Amino acid sequence: MAQQPKLRKKTVGKSVYWFTKAGGETYFGNVKAVPYSEAKKLFSEHVKSVVESEVSNKSRGLTAGDLVVLFLDWIGKKRAKQTFTTRKINCTRFAGFEVGPQKTRIADLPANKVRGQDLEAWLEHLEVELKLGPQTRRHAETSVKHCWNWATKHPSPTPYLSPIYRPFSSVERTPIPLKALTENDLITPKEIEAVFAAAKMDLDQFRRFGLEKTLEQNGSEGCRQSEVYSDFSEMLRCYYHTGARTDELVSCEVGDVLLRTKQVILGKHKRSRTQANPTIRHITLNDEALEILQRNCQGKELSDRVFLNSDGKPWTVRCTAKRFERIKQVAAKMKLGKVRDDISIYDFRHLWISDALMARNDVATVAKMAGTSIAMIERVYGHFRNEHLQEAQNRLDEDRRKRKG
Repeated sequence: MAQQPKLRKKTVGKSVYWFTKAGGETYFGNVKAVPYSEAKKLFSEHVKSVVESEVSNKSRGLTAGDLVVLFLDWIGKKRAKQTFTTRKINCTRFAGFEVGPQKTRIADLPANKVRGQDLEAWLEHLEVELKLGPQTRRHAETSVKHCWNWATKHPSPTPYLSPIYRPFSSVERTPIPLKALTENDLITPKEIEAVFAAAKMDLDQFRRFGLEKTLEQNGSEGCRQSEVYSDFSEMLRCYYHTGARTDELVSCEVGDVLLRTKQVILGKHKRSRTQANPTIRHITLNDEALEILQRNCQGKELSDRVFLNSDGKPWTVRCTAKRFERIKQVAAKMKLGKVRDDISIYDFRHLWISDALMARNDVATVAKMAGTSIAMIERVYGHFRNEHLQEAQNRLDEDRRKRKG
């Protein structure tokens, strides 16, 4: 049915009949004998049966593997690159998972025969066999559910799967335990100093003989720094001063930097994909961050990335994470300082938000500057600002002292 189905009247000889072209010419009785309400009911039932028939015909030969390919093709065109990568990894893993006594790959099953038990078994496999954490399993679960939900709506008007087909409706969402961020979890000044110093080192000097052997031959004092590699140190300093998310500075372009107003403006950011009415992300710059960005913007086009790696190519989130792990190793081996294994670039954001709250800034202002919601700030970082609780406790103590006196 390419066009919207309609209930019409058609004259045949001297008689007039209720009629539609949907699903082939179909009649619902003489207009004089069949009231409109009854004809409308018969018409609705007919349209429903036609739609279900078309959906059945379309999905009869569609395997789960075919569906994943169609879904990823759509995601690649309609969503951000990071979303596409996540959906591709998780949906491909799910399609390759084997279920049932005959160990049949899910990709080989008909798309409309996949069950909720299949998703539950796969999630258990991710937890028990692959040792993946709850947040990673939540992302995996979301990707698979998105694929099958998408197939019940696309393409319009006849989707790949029946709109009432919900194989995963009984699969409970993967719970993520809430972990309170404490002062002991924050990156320390010594760790910050260590990664800043290690980020300036020329990593090329360790490629030939390795980090440990080079240090044995030359010692820490004999290792050289490099201006090319020090750019990463400047990037880390910007994370420290702005509290930006990892991908925000990675994807920042010269045109996003407003030097006169000392801020970075991002139209595409994490929350822009989830907000009903997307907002612009404002990143406020202090003097040091402004100086770094101004220096890195010189001589570049507006569409060029602000920060480039040692090869002169744009950074990616994955590459920055790998480089950060490498400089943690360098810092430890060169005895610049030990950085905990679980510390990542995102910990600069945790520190910035926590420091901003402990500096007695109100929650709404911190949330706006961090580009997140007030609810998230209160849930994860709210305990870092407890002056009002201390004041309430002090008033209680003072009142008790007065009563005793």
